[in-house]
Amino acid sequence: MIHFLRKIRQKMLSENKVTTYLLYAIGEIFLVVVGILIALQINNWNETKKINQSIDDHITILRENITADQLQLIESIDNMTEQFNYADSALLQMQTIIPVDNQLKKYLGKLMLEHRFKPNRNAIDIILQSNELPYLSPELQTAIQDYYALVESAAEREQIANQQIQSKYESYINRHYPEFFQNDSDWSFVKTVLQNDPRKTVNIDAGKFLDDGELAALLASRYYQSQQLKNMYQRLLEQTDTILSILQVQPESR
Repeated sequence: MIHFLRKIRQKMLSENKVTTYLLYAIGEIFLVVVGILIALQINNWNETKKINQSIDDHITILRENITADQLQLIESIDNMTEQFNYADSALLQMQTIIPVDNQLKKYLGKLMLEHRFKPNRNAIDIILQSNELPYLSPELQTAIQDYYALVESAAEREQIANQQIQSKYESYINRHYPEFFQNDSDWSFVKTVLQNDPRKTVNIDAGKFLDDGELAALLASRYYQSQQLKNMYQRLLEQTDTILSILQVQPESR
């Protein structure tokens, strides 16, 4: 093709057809430019196709991550509901609204348990590292950003609650109410660990418990933190529903 065009140019020059040659040269340049633009367009199409495929793959992982988070959040809400009820029941006993009974051992023991929500961040980390977030729909971008902002807030609340358990509540119960760790506890974990313990069980001293102002403050803190975490996990669960709803309506990333 190039050889053919060169022959045409040489022929026009030899015949002194300068004007015709100039027009031909302009046309040839035009064809070259058009060819370059077509090549660039094809390249852009290919790059866009690759990006879209990558985003769709990552959206699939995101959907799986959020679905897994939902299961964990449902369990976390159940755990915090349980913790809240334990703190509430212990406080009701301390206020003599309900009688002090042996379940108090379980309440005091299980309120030492720490809880953490661990979201699956595989997809969002890849999306951020690949700078693909701007390619998502504005609605999905907002939903994702709101969700992970709530994740950070939940982590801060968990840190506060767990630090209180570690530095205050757990050490206080171990020092002042070691009776919680006996095989007559209604906490299945304790019963299993101490099922063959031959030692005589001892009840928590009701008078000591009812007069313990410091424990009342610690139980009130556990009550408050459990309620706050439950509310936080509920908000996170609602946000996962929002993300999955958007992905269902807009399965494509664009």
